[in-house]
Amino acid sequence: MARPRAEFRNEVKTRLRDEVYMRLQDFKQLNFIDSDSAALARLAEMLLCGIVPAARATVSDDSDNRSPRGTIRDAA
Repeated sequence: MARPRAEFRNEVKTRLRDEVYMRLQDFKQLNFIDSDSAALARLAEMLLCGIVPAARATVSDDSDNRSPRGTIRDAA
């Protein structure tokens, strides 16, 4: 019988310096994560997508339309 297809198929492999690996182990323990892969996936998601993605998207969308105070665009 064939194994069910994995939810995610984008595999990433890397090597970590000892200090970074030890911090990864601490992160796993603090967040009750069993595997290095799951911990790295969670860290990447938090870093790249933000902890609150909806708020981040709103901020980035708004910032395109604003200019710093005192600029010519602000005076218009």
